[in-house]
Order: sequence, then structure tokens, then C-alpha cells
Amino acid sequence: MPAAFLTAALLVLAAPGVLSSRLAALFAWVAFFPLLVHLPKVTLVRAAFLGWLAGVVTTLGACAWFPGLLARFSGLHPLVCVLVVFAIAAWQAAGWAAWAVLVRVASGAAGSSDGSHPGIRRLRAALTFVLPAAAFVVFERWLPVIFPSSVGITQYRFPVLAQSAELGGPYVPAFLCLLFSTVLARAFAAARGSRGLPGGAISGFFALLVVLLVFGLVRLRGIDRERGAAPRFRVAAVQAGVVKTGWNTPPDDPQRLGRYQRLSAEAERDARAVDLLVWPEKAYPFPLRSDARHDYRPDDKHRIRRGFRSPLLFGATAVDPISRRLSNSGFLLLPDGGLRDVYDKVRLIFYSERFPSWLSWLASPRTGYLPGSKFDPAPAAAPLAVFICFEATFPDHVRALVARGGRLLVNLSDDSWFGESAEPEQHLAHAVFRAIESRRDLVRATGSGVSAHVSAAGEILGRTRLNRYASEADVVLVADARLLDRRSFYAALGDAFCWLCVAFVVTGLVVTRCRLPILRSSRPDRERETTDGHR
Repeated sequence: MPAAFLTAALLVLAAPGVLSSRLAALFAWVAFFPLLVHLPKVTLVRAAFLGWLAGVVTTLGACAWFPGLLARFSGLHPLVCVLVVFAIAAWQAAGWAAWAVLVRVASGAAGSSDGSHPGIRRLRAALTFVLPAAAFVVFERWLPVIFPSSVGITQYRFPVLAQSAELGGPYVPAFLCLLFSTVLARAFAAARGSRGLPGGAISGFFALLVVLLVFGLVRLRGIDRERGAAPRFRVAAVQAGVVKTGWNTPPDDPQRLGRYQRLSAEAERDARAVDLLVWPEKAYPFPLRSDARHDYRPDDKHRIRRGFRSPLLFGATAVDPISRRLSNSGFLLLPDGGLRDVYDKVRLIFYSERFPSWLSWLASPRTGYLPGSKFDPAPAAAPLAVFICFEATFPDHVRALVARGGRLLVNLSDDSWFGESAEPEQHLAHAVFRAIESRRDLVRATGSGVSAHVSAAGEILGRTRLNRYASEADVVLVADARLLDRRSFYAALGDAFCWLCVAFVVTGLVVTRCRLPILRSSRPDRERETTDGHR
């Protein structure tokens, strides 16, 4: 069990927001070394348990904010929330258990000598070397979880390496981290004499790493040149919320709308020309009809625009006038007072926004949102690819938005529910990779932080702090975004890298378990015949 706990501890320390130093991300490169050294020595059942245990501890450590979030949002007793989070962690660790079993099976086959053809043995050695990394990518990509993540997001503050995400999302740097741990584990086994050192595979890893680093340097310089020549689009993201703490549902903030209006007017005055003001997810505290077409009258307390004239993109709860169903939406308020529901959140969070009807007795009062279906860019002065909250964790979702013509990514989020935790930084790390994958600048507007401007190269050009108190809720981030129109490799390839990992896993399992006579070397048979002849 120490190996499982050590792997989990290293991954938790590497997670964004846990430690302030960017060097903490290097823990991810060695995190799997303890497990990879230990798994070949245990039974399949033991391997599954160790993998599962590492997954549970990693989830509980990196997502330590989860019980508090659940309690604040649902009003459930804290003990119930802790038990629910343990159950979720146990489920999400199932992929880890399956991964550990695959690693154990492959390592056992790699260490066996069955008289196979030398070419098959070499192929088997190469595939078993790659299989731990490829299998982990497969489970990261397709195992259903509540909050998707990847080991790769730990590298968000290393721009050169992070450029590899354009080839396949954060799963590419995750693959590299796993592969490096495999190199260390194989070198350790060779030093102890339990297995030969696969020199060709190790050389191949370092060659791949060099190629990707060179790719990163070239792409960084190229994107910087393109951004320098691209049109400017000035965005002011207003952050006027406060983090929610404690175990109880916090009361509504009656001053919130007034703060957003005041800060918007100040931002417009201080920044002079503003192409777009942005308020975060559900910044507007009142529900709006989804078919609303204009702002309220100046004397109405529900009026949105007060003291500013720039176009405003803001988050609000939309109500369908016929079904009365709710949507988590983004609205665009134009200078002439015209109002449009430009985006409804498509990927809804389990429990807080969607819940099975047969478990409705457990549901939160806020549960029951209608998923959206619109992917077209918001019709502002520039085509905006708008997405809300944890949709930033889905590479394929943002890819679909950009495919419709979005030239600037705008992420509306309310991370105040997560309290003073590592989650806002983890959310930002995901956003960095969405910018790299799509080669679009990204503006992230959050209620209490962290708001940010991320370049199309994944560099964080501006960011805000967390608003811990109402006296701090006066933050405006002004971003001179650039409007790029290039088609990235990820836009063209999508999940091709992840499917390549599937092919590696399937082929590796077939070859490692292969015992077909046609693939066996004839040499042992000839040696047996010679021995019989001498007798």
C-alpha cells in the first residue's frame, strides 16, 4: 500500500493550486514510479486494489474542496456530503483499478520467455513499455466521471511542453508523464537485475520528448507572430463576487448587481474604448425569459444596464416561457438595449444541474436545468465561442464551438461555491489547454476569481486574485485579446491521439498474450530434435 499512497501523494502535490511553486508540476513526472515498480510483483487482485486505492486517495486529495461544495450547494448534512464524496471517489477510481490490472498483465507477459519469434518479442517489449501510458490516457478520456480531469493539466505553467496539447489535448503531456515514470521503473528494475533495460524504448522516449519540445518552441514563436498581426479586441471582465465558505448555504448578496454595474461603468471610463464587458456565470441575480429581446425600463430594479454603454455578455438563469424549464445561459446586451440569449449550457453538472428522476428526493432545489443545443458563436463585434463553468474541462466541447466560427473563447464561471480552495486554479489550468488546442485567445470571467486572459499559445497574460471579502469584490481584468482565425491541429485531428492509444492498448494486449504457433521461433524445435538425435 505505500506505493499507492506515494503515487497519490505526488499527484496531489502536482495538482494545480495545491502548491504555489510551478516546479510542483514536476512531481507528476515521477508520480507513477512507485506503482509501476510494485505492480509486477503482486497478483492481479492485489494490483486492482492498489490501483483503486491510488485513485481514491488522488481524487480525495486533489478535490478536497468537493465535500464543502456539496454541502453549500445542496444544504445536506456535512457527514452525508463526505460519504457521498467517498462514494464518488470510489467509483472514479474504477479506471485506476482497470489500468493497474492491464499493467500487471502486460508486465507479466513482458518478463516471460516463451520461444516467440525475435520480432514478436521486440514488438512485445515496445508495446508493454508504452501500454501503461496509453492505457491511462484511454481511461482519462472515456471513463465517465463527474469532474473530468487529466494528469496533463499539471503542466499548464510550462508553455513549451504544453504546446503538445495541440496534437491531442492534455492527454499528450499526461502520456509523457506516464512514459517517463515507466522509464524510471524499467531502469530501476534493470539496476536490481530483475529485467533487462529496454534501451531502444528509452531512447525512443527521449527522442519523442525532444521532438515535442522543439515543436513547442516553434509553435510558441509562430503563434506570437500571428497574434502580433491579428486584430485587437478589448474585453473587460468584471469580478464582483465573494468566495463562499463554511458548510451552510450562504444567503444571497443583495448588493451584487449594483457592484457589477458600478464596476462596469468604471471599467468603461478607465479603459476608454471597450469592445465587450463580461460578467460571469449567473452574475445577473434575476431569472430572464429565454425569448427576452430588450432590457428593462430605467426605473425598474431589474434593469441590467446602468452607467455604461458597451456591449455586455453576462450569465443568468433563463426561463423557457412555455415549459418553465430553466437554463444556465449567457445573454448578450447590445448598446441599443437589444437582448439575446446567445448560449445555453450544454454539459450539465451531475446533481447540481441534472439529476435522475428516480433520485429526485435527493436533488438540490437548484437541480433541473434544461441542456442547451446551440453551438453558434455569439453575434458580438467578434464571433464569441461562449461556454459556461465546467464545460472548460471538455476539449471536444470547445472544439465544437470553435468549429462553428468562434474567434475568441469566453468562459463564464462562478467558482465562488468552491470556497478558498485549489479548484479555481485547477479550472484555470483546464482553460489554458482549451486555448492551446483551439489556438484562440481566451477570456475567463469568474464571480470571485480566478479570472484570466490566456493567449492562443497558452500563456497567462493577466489574472486576478480570489475575492475573499466583500471589500475586495471590486476587480476588473482588462484584456487586449487577439482574434485569430487559424485551424489548429487539434481542430483537424480531434481525439486521434486518444484513439491511437486505444490501438496501442488493444495491440499490446493481443501481442503480450499471443501464443500462436506461427509466431514461434523454430529454433527451440530444432534444438529439441538435435538433442533427441544425440540420444
